[in-house]
Amino acid sequence: RTLVEELEETAMLLDAAEVPPDVVMVNTRIECTVVAGGHTHQWTLVYPDEADYERGCLSVLSPAGFALLGARVGQIVECRPPSGVPVQYIVKRILFSPEQFS
Repeated sequence: RTLVEELEETAMLLDAAEVPPDVVMVNTRIECTVVAGGHTHQWTLVYPDEADYERGCLSVLSPAGFALLGARVGQIVECRPPSGVPVQYIVKRILFSPEQFS
């Protein structure tokens, strides 16, 4: 089974209006900080074909994007980037959510 198949089996589909405003979703721009070190990032979670790390567009299928998707403001998430060294991020705030304007 692929990761996508596993996700489809466990996913809960919600109408955008049902998602709390502090939840990170696709096309949400967030500010997060590396727990060890304090480096701050501003990223927009996007679909893989729109990913451009230099512009701050992080694929939801990247290790960090996958960990951040569905997280809430104040939550700490952990991912394992290609370096293999786990990184923890704390979601500081949502800077933009497309649901704010729908």
